[in-house]
Amino acid sequence: MGRRAERPMLWMLLLIIAVQILSLGMMPALSASEIRVFEDPSATSNAILYIVLVLIFTGFLLLATKLGWSWLISGTIQLCLFLSVFYVLGVYLPWMPALAISLALMLAMIYYPEWYVVDSLGILVSAGVSVLFGISMETLPVIVLLSILAVYDAISVYKTKHMVTLAENVIKIRAPLLFVIPKSRSYSFRVQGADGREAYFLGLGDAIMPSVLVVSANWSLPVSHDILGVALPAIGAMLGTYVGFMVLAVSSGERPQAGLPFLNGGAVIGFLTGCLLSGVWPF
Repeated sequence: MGRRAERPMLWMLLLIIAVQILSLGMMPALSASEIRVFEDPSATSNAILYIVLVLIFTGFLLLATKLGWSWLISGTIQLCLFLSVFYVLGVYLPWMPALAISLALMLAMIYYPEWYVVDSLGILVSAGVSVLFGISMETLPVIVLLSILAVYDAISVYKTKHMVTLAENVIKIRAPLLFVIPKSRSYSFRVQGADGREAYFLGLGDAIMPSVLVVSANWSLPVSHDILGVALPAIGAMLGTYVGFMVLAVSSGERPQAGLPFLNGGAVIGFLTGCLLSGVWPF
């Protein structure tokens, strides 16, 4: 990998690290809120339900893309992100300030979608969603989910290629479902948009999914060994994510790659290694 490509890849890795650290910082407060996605966090069927929801949402976006309804795609994504931000801020602030800040962030995203605005919002949303699902599922359902999503991501990128089509359209309408990492200081996402020669793009899901395992491991497992309050299985999942990302970065080149096989695979292997070192049975 050339030196020109190394710096954006480093920033991409730092974005993932920031999401995971922020997720762990948010976990105590969001866990105390008792808001959960699934009623039974131990049920493996949670993973299947999540996949069904992903397929429905993806199908909706693809249909809207085919019909040329970019306004519907953009509006739906912005509404989902607004609700995610409001959910996170509502744990820490009264509902009026939380609502005002959430609206301000979304207006900034709509009227000034520069790459650093997109990335800042992406970190907050990714961390919030990671915690929400991480405290709603124990580690076994999460591992099942990550395994299925890794296979689905590979098929949708390399075989059917519908995820590549969807990503290209999301970038084209500047919908905040991704991180934007400039290759040069002169790059402007508002002006140049989806110019692949000037920026790298990373889907929020690539940061969220391994982070769900990090949160779940730190939330649901007994802590026998920890570092700075973070359980070894969670630390293992974090380190495994970073190793998986580095393998992805070295092998990707300039063409679209399925990130989840590398990131999810690394997170699961790191998690199991952390369980082994701490003497915790995760299942």
